[in-house]
Amino acid sequence: MKRIILAILCFFLVQGVMAQVKPDFFPEDVSQEGVEVRCFCTPGVRNKSRAKGINLSYQFIGGGTFTEEDNTLAAPYTDYDRWEQWEFDIKAPVWNKEHLKILLGYKYAFEVFHIGRLGADFPETFEALDQASLKSSSLSAIVTKPLNEEHYLAFRLRYTANGNYSGLMDFDGRFAVYKGLAVFGLKPTEDFEWGFGLNVSKSFRRTSILPFLLYNRNFNTHWGIESAFPGYVYGRYNVGPRSILLFGAEYGSDSYRLGVTLPNDELLDYALNHSEVLCMVRFEQQIAPWFWGNLKLGYQMNFSTNFESKSLNTPGFNVEPTNAFFVHVGLFLSPPDSLME
Repeated sequence: MKRIILAILCFFLVQGVMAQVKPDFFPEDVSQEGVEVRCFCTPGVRNKSRAKGINLSYQFIGGGTFTEEDNTLAAPYTDYDRWEQWEFDIKAPVWNKEHLKILLGYKYAFEVFHIGRLGADFPETFEALDQASLKSSSLSAIVTKPLNEEHYLAFRLRYTANGNYSGLMDFDGRFAVYKGLAVFGLKPTEDFEWGFGLNVSKSFRRTSILPFLLYNRNFNTHWGIESAFPGYVYGRYNVGPRSILLFGAEYGSDSYRLGVTLPNDELLDYALNHSEVLCMVRFEQQIAPWFWGNLKLGYQMNFSTNFESKSLNTPGFNVEPTNAFFVHVGLFLSPPDSLME
C-alpha cells in the first residue's frame, strides 16, 4: 500500500515536467515550505524529518542555457555557468502552552546566476541578471491551536520582499508578497496524520489560491511517508534515531521584481518567475545534541522562466533553462521534540 501511495503522488508531481509545460495545478510562488507548517508543536508524526529552528544552507545548480520557449528568441542563446542559492532561516517560540503555540520567524535568502555568455536577444536584461542578488526576505508568524486529542488548526502569515533591492529587507510595495496559510489537521495516532489546507498569495504578479492535501504516515519503525500535495512528497527511511533518509520530489517557484538600467538610463521593470520540480535523495544526520546536518542530491527539471513586463516600455519574454543536477548542503539547530511538547 505504501508503495502505491508514493508512486501515485510522485506521478502527479512530475507528470508535466517531461514536456517542460507547467501543469495548471502548480501555482506561482509556492514551494515545499509554502504548503507545510513545520514547527515545534502538535503537528507531525513520530520519526518525521526534523523541524529547523535555525537553518543555514547553500545550493549549487549546474550550468545551463536559457533556450527559447515560445519562438521569440534566436540563437545563440544566453548561457550561465552556475546557479547558486543561499538561505538563512530562524524560527523561535514566543508562546508555548499546551492549548496554543506561537512562533515568529525571519528568513533571508538570495540566488545568483553567473552568466557565461550573453545571447543575441535581451543582452542588457541578462547582463543585469549576471551576479545580481535576487533577494527574498520574510517575516512570519505561525500559530497552532489543538482542538482536542485528534484535531488541530494551524495558521501562518508571512510578508516577503522579493527583488534585486539593496539591504536585508525592503517594505516598498513593488517588492511585496503577502501569504496566508490555514490547515485543519487530523491526527488519530502518533503514526498517522492527514489534513487539508488553503494557501493564499498576493504579489506583484497575481493573486493565487491553492488548496492542498497533507498526508504523513509511519508504516513501521523505519518506513514512512511525508507529503503535502502538490508541494512535495517524500518516502522516508529512519536509519536510526539520529539518521533520516528521504527520497522523492518537491515543487519550487519564486518570483522577483527585477529592475534593469539601460545604457541610456532608461529603466526596464520585470517580474521574473522561475518554476521547477526537484527529484532528490535527502539525508539528515545529527552531529551533536540539537545540531544537525542536511544533504540533498538530485536533478532539477525546469519549467519556463518568465520575464513579465511591469511597464509599458519593458518587452516581456519567456525562456526555458536547461535541466541540471544540483547539490544542497545545510546545517541547522533542532531541539528535541520533548522540549516543545
